[in-house]
Amino acid sequence: MWQKSPNHRNLSEEEEKKALANAPSLRFRFILAGVLVIGVIAGLAINLIFDYSQKLADLSYDRLLRSALLQMDENVGLMRNEVSIDIPWSAFATLAQAEEDRVFYKVESLEQGFITGYQDLDSQPPQPPVSDQIQFYNQEYSGEMVRFAWVQRHITDPETAQTVRIILGQTRLSREQMASAVTQKAVEVVVFIVLVAITLIIIGSHLVLRPLHRIERALEERAMGDLTPIDINTPKETHHLKVAINHFMARLQTNLEQLENYTADAAHQLRTPLASLRALAENARDISSLGNSPERQHQALENIVNQCDTLSQTVTLLLNQAVVSHRLQTHRLEPIDLLAPITASCREQAVTALHQGVHLSLDCELKETMILGDSFSIQQMMQNLIENAVRYSRADVDQATEVIVQVSEFERFYRIKVIDYGNGIPDIEKERVFERFYRGRYDIAGSGVGLAMVKDIVDHHSARIQILDTEPKGTTFQVDFAKFRFDEGTL
Repeated sequence: MWQKSPNHRNLSEEEEKKALANAPSLRFRFILAGVLVIGVIAGLAINLIFDYSQKLADLSYDRLLRSALLQMDENVGLMRNEVSIDIPWSAFATLAQAEEDRVFYKVESLEQGFITGYQDLDSQPPQPPVSDQIQFYNQEYSGEMVRFAWVQRHITDPETAQTVRIILGQTRLSREQMASAVTQKAVEVVVFIVLVAITLIIIGSHLVLRPLHRIERALEERAMGDLTPIDINTPKETHHLKVAINHFMARLQTNLEQLENYTADAAHQLRTPLASLRALAENARDISSLGNSPERQHQALENIVNQCDTLSQTVTLLLNQAVVSHRLQTHRLEPIDLLAPITASCREQAVTALHQGVHLSLDCELKETMILGDSFSIQQMMQNLIENAVRYSRADVDQATEVIVQVSEFERFYRIKVIDYGNGIPDIEKERVFERFYRGRYDIAGSGVGLAMVKDIVDHHSARIQILDTEPKGTTFQVDFAKFRFDEGTL
């Protein structure tokens, strides 16, 4: 009754270990994702640290370069209408704090030309010159990368005015050493943080996956047959897994209960006809041994044949019930034409009804009746309703009677009516006819499970069934199925 995996077999211990080794690891993925994220963040942090250390070194040593440049600028003056400068010793002493660096300078006048310093030092700032504004920039000179400070200002006196330009440069060795030292310390801190973070991720992976292990242990420690819901407290992330497992166990519990009911039904239904068949066979044996008339022997054998037919019908009903129960659990409802199973049921039951003196007819003028359903289950439902109507139509009735199957359309649903003109069902019994094994009359052959199966099929299709009285007498079973809407794709 349940679907099975193709070629499924139990794995050996060695195969289990191999399958476990080849299975993807959730912990490894969690750790790998964390390491990748931390690695990206660490890379960005190191890049930012490197840029920051360069800027920090330039900022520190630019202050020394600015101080020396201003000291040189303070000692620039005009003497006899010519620019003169007395470079103070303190300016170079300031720059001497960077012991490994070399210093280059040049003082010139736009009107007078070169004054002092390195004459071949021809450096221009990347931005347009602004008077009295110091500019810092990097430029290669004498085969080395040099940090320059550049300033230009006007000098005036009563007799003349000139524009003086001072260029002061210092190599970057000390700056690079400072930036490297800052970067090294910062990288050490980042690497330490990364290692701590990875360690915490590894520890955290065990804590994160612990609820899964708790669910695993809770299932492994259970006794066989224990399908009660898992009631352990789990985090939100594993709550849906726990709910899914509980729902699965609930469905499994339902299947097992249905299997038990089916087994009980089979035992209940087969025990009585088998006992009756045995009694009839013993009676026929006694009749033969006593040498009774051939008519009595023939009647005894006829009773055995009738009982075999009843047993065959019971077995067929139980098998159909098993198939229907399986389809209701495993098959999804799909768009079908409701007329197809109805027509097939009427065609199959027409000859049987005619042999019992009942005329079976189908009253329907519709061309198509689309619903969401299972065709086989609906056909079994209709066969049970028609068989029930035919069986009770012949009870205590000598003249021919009829059973009518009507299909009509309404705005939101299709209505099926199975109408018979038998003795009807008392109102007090209408609520119980769908109970399993309940039979209103025991003088009429029946199993008491057909209408119970009909109710299960109706409920599975979200349909509605009613028992009405037929005028002037009889019973009408009325079933309403919701229409299938093509524009919405749902009921």
